[in-house]
Amino acid sequence: MLPFIILGLSAGAAYALASIGIVLTYKTTGIFNFAYAGVAMFCAYVFWQLRDRWHLTQWLALPLLLLVVAPLLGVILESLFRLLAATTVEVQIVVSLGLLAFFTTFVTIIWGGNPRLLTSIFPSGKFSPAHDVYVTGDQAGTFLLALAMAGGLYVVLNRTRLGTATRAVVDNRDLAGLVGANANAVGQSAWIISTIFAAMAGVMLSTEEGLVTYVLPALVFFSFAPAVLGRLVNLPLAFVGAIGLGLLDSILAKYNSSGTLAKIETSIPYLALFLLLVAYGRRLTEVRSSLRATGGSRVVVHTGWRNLGWGVAAIIIAVAVVPHAFGASTIQAFAQAMAYAVVALTLVVLTGWTGQISIAQMSFAGIGAFVAAHIAGTNGGLFPLAVLVGIAVAVPVSLVIGIPSLRLSGLFLALATMAFALLMDKLVFASNSITGGLTGLNLTAAKIGPLSFASPTAQFYLCLIALSLAGLGAFWLRQGPIGRRLQMVRDSPNATVTLGASLTATKLAVFAACSAVAAIGGALLAVTQATVVPSNFSFDTSLELLLVVVVGGRSLISGAVIAGGFDLVQLLPLPAAVDKYLPLGIAFSVVAIAREPDGLGRVMVRQLSYALDVLYRRARRPASPPLRRTAPRLVRQKAANRA
Repeated sequence: MLPFIILGLSAGAAYALASIGIVLTYKTTGIFNFAYAGVAMFCAYVFWQLRDRWHLTQWLALPLLLLVVAPLLGVILESLFRLLAATTVEVQIVVSLGLLAFFTTFVTIIWGGNPRLLTSIFPSGKFSPAHDVYVTGDQAGTFLLALAMAGGLYVVLNRTRLGTATRAVVDNRDLAGLVGANANAVGQSAWIISTIFAAMAGVMLSTEEGLVTYVLPALVFFSFAPAVLGRLVNLPLAFVGAIGLGLLDSILAKYNSSGTLAKIETSIPYLALFLLLVAYGRRLTEVRSSLRATGGSRVVVHTGWRNLGWGVAAIIIAVAVVPHAFGASTIQAFAQAMAYAVVALTLVVLTGWTGQISIAQMSFAGIGAFVAAHIAGTNGGLFPLAVLVGIAVAVPVSLVIGIPSLRLSGLFLALATMAFALLMDKLVFASNSITGGLTGLNLTAAKIGPLSFASPTAQFYLCLIALSLAGLGAFWLRQGPIGRRLQMVRDSPNATVTLGASLTATKLAVFAACSAVAAIGGALLAVTQATVVPSNFSFDTSLELLLVVVVGGRSLISGAVIAGGFDLVQLLPLPAAVDKYLPLGIAFSVVAIAREPDGLGRVMVRQLSYALDVLYRRARRPASPPLRRTAPRLVRQKAANRA
């Protein structure tokens, strides 16, 4: 048992560094850095580049990383989030998720997606502290370095002027200036320190698991549970929780579990995160940002009926053009895009109108898809029954999130949906009996009564009708009293209760309805794809869908259509380089326009209108009189003055 405890202490130490960095940033600035995993991964790759590719000595590469690269990155992140200090928590979360996607994509573009080996920064070899017990240099070094960094941070926060200023800012941000504490300087210092901790955690975790772009972020997500254990403000408790998580993971690994037990073992950090959020409930309070910035989120007034007219026109054009102007593969791609748009529409209602960020919508779509594959996989005539059963399964599952959402909001609800999506990946979608494993499940052509949807054209019309009905339903909600109630839930939950509306019923109804529509979208995806693969409904896919909805316009029904249309980019004859950089462009766009609920399209239209208005006014401005006409008048004026 002792060797596994030692191994657990080593793994827990790396998680502890990540947890401390997350808590420090949130405690001092009010920003929860979802991009922490991306920062850790980027720094690990930079260290590999400096030491292993450029062959710098380790004693030069590590100081360059910790004293130059990481602090510079911390300053950049602090400057970015300072611009968002006056915005809502929703905007800050969206930007942080956009940065996570940015770092992940950027690392993949620069260094590729192939796994790489990163050797330990500590000396090799073993020593025996007890009989038949051996400790490697990496294990001992990781744990001792984590203790040293945590102890150093304790000294900084309790024995220095910076620590005094930090405590003043944390205790009372409004009165901190009276005692000479600069909130902006404290925030910048916190970002620098937390980024250094992220860099060290990334290097330590990479030496154990290797440099893998899809593994390292998931490992850093493990540190979210210890951070929540400390309620995002208690550094010692977060450190102890991370060590305990590492010990538990190591002890369970001792038994070489397989099957369901192995899946539960790998999902323990996500399960712990979800249960902690449920247990803490209203005792979790969001920290207000200590950064100072001007401005805020723009209030948007929508012209609903005009948008409805444009939507009807788009449907007419689609019916008249697409089935007759394109080939079968293109028509099927349009059908899949509309199925994705059905799922994206649920994010417009949840995030754009209600202010409840969900990073698990593709998980509900996966429920609908796999239920359809099991029920109608060999008998397409059972497809309507499969859709109903998918809804009947998705709605109760959604209440697993919906019920905690009654006690959670903003950041903590986003964390709960993230934990739920990761649990679905580990426990449900990883089960061969449910999803068919990596190869997935096949479906025969769906039927509704005498109608068969075997051809791409039939699938196109099926998805178009479903998207049109979902869009009209959302439009009706937006224009009526339910839409006003959703707006109240978003802007002022207390006012919702004061005016007599049931906040509990509203939130539960929104989650249930959105999960049902997402399940329908998943069933449509199953029909159009013919093969349902678990990777199409993973957490990464949910995150990607949220980001493209933000780009399209998270408060617009048309934003969901635009988000679904991103899937059509593959049809364009773009060079491979453009296709490679497209995800990076989406992530950058999210960071740039997160404060715009109407998305990139409305921003571009507004800027174009402004430019045309400036050009029009300049064209109408009268020209200045010629110099030869004004010169004699000036001469006469000077002569009169002299006289």
